[in-house]
Amino acid sequence: MKISFECECILLQKTLLMFCKDFIVEHKDCDFVVSDRKIATQKPLFLIGSHINLPFTKQNLLNLLEEFYSAIQIKPSVQENLEKDSLEKEVLALIEEFKKDIISLIRSRS
Repeated sequence: MKISFECECILLQKTLLMFCKDFIVEHKDCDFVVSDRKIATQKPLFLIGSHINLPFTKQNLLNLLEEFYSAIQIKPSVQENLEKDSLEKEVLALIEEFKKDIISLIRSRS
């Protein structure tokens, strides 16, 4: 789990950095961003006040960050499975159509 922190509140930022010192990375390398306000980012956003309320304990924060991280890990794999299923259905439909065309062509030549 790699996290970037971008908080408006300096005290909150320092607290988060102290609690999560083992997970801190640059924004470009992170799995998600923790912030106390909505920010424009391509990364998933863990929002203080929405995903966790103030005050919080270190253990409570770490547990919720782990849950959030697990959820964002599961989400892409579910999407990939849906895309694979959709592609498989399209291929099967094309094969069936091709099969019907070949049978029709063979019957017309007989």
